[in-house]
Amino acid sequence: MGPDELFQRALIARRYYFDGRTRIQIAEEFGLSRFKVTRMLDEAIESGMVEIKIHNPGSIDVELSTALQERYGLEHAYAIAGESTNAADRIDAVATAMAQLLQSILRDGDVIGVDCGRTLTHIAPHLTSLPRCDVVQLTGMAGAITHSGVDLVRRISEVSGGKSWPLYAPLVVPDARTAESLRANQQIRETVAHHQKVSCAIVSVGAWLPGASQVHSSLSEADAATLDAAGVVAETCALLLDEHGGRIAGLDERRMGIDETVLRAIPTRIALSTGPEKIAATRAVLRSGLVSSVITDTDIAAAVLD
Repeated sequence: MGPDELFQRALIARRYYFDGRTRIQIAEEFGLSRFKVTRMLDEAIESGMVEIKIHNPGSIDVELSTALQERYGLEHAYAIAGESTNAADRIDAVATAMAQLLQSILRDGDVIGVDCGRTLTHIAPHLTSLPRCDVVQLTGMAGAITHSGVDLVRRISEVSGGKSWPLYAPLVVPDARTAESLRANQQIRETVAHHQKVSCAIVSVGAWLPGASQVHSSLSEADAATLDAAGVVAETCALLLDEHGGRIAGLDERRMGIDETVLRAIPTRIALSTGPEKIAATRAVLRSGLVSSVITDTDIAAAVLD
């Protein structure tokens, strides 16, 4: 190709990519057919004259996020690359992404369901505005009050201006009889009835390790060890899972939280997970189908794709 043709290709590429002119406008300017213009633009890319580079939006790793979405058939999947290796900064980056997603997908009249979890509590400070939505607690309380679902429900409802439906009960109770008695309480019955109305649930991923799950922390050492021997590696909404995502019913009669069938029927179920200790747990939760979306850090995303 001679210099005149190369120059014309470069000029046409500049008109299209820099000046924002259409193929038809370029064709009229140069006296060419629009099909010729299209071919020259394609050749400009193929020859390396034009390079198109897509930058990741903010902290989102597009390649990892897309692979995660396709591998597990997810509605939303975001792998967040934190600017720091500090654990607190990573948690904050993932929580920020969750808040931004909620602000973009929620609509007036939606009902938000909230699991308990330390990581989830970091979402609230980043919620600057929400449409009017009621907020329902999906699971009982565990840990410090600032880490419980009750506090998060209150804080989200303050932003959304909707009604709140807390669940004033422990996350795990000593026996089935206690659980049955608590479920007869009028306030708890009303909250549980609203589980059916939830359109978007935000849930935590708990790893079956000390300090990595509020369910694990709610049990005696003997109970935790028994469930560990049964193959539990993860939980979400206090629903126990093995490494393949299969359900283990060890606490089903003692847990205070949303029914598995009701959870699976919620249209959007977003899991939040960060930290290397939660890699196996996140993989199990994704395999289980209990969630339809995930926001996590890039280390977990890469690991669960292996």
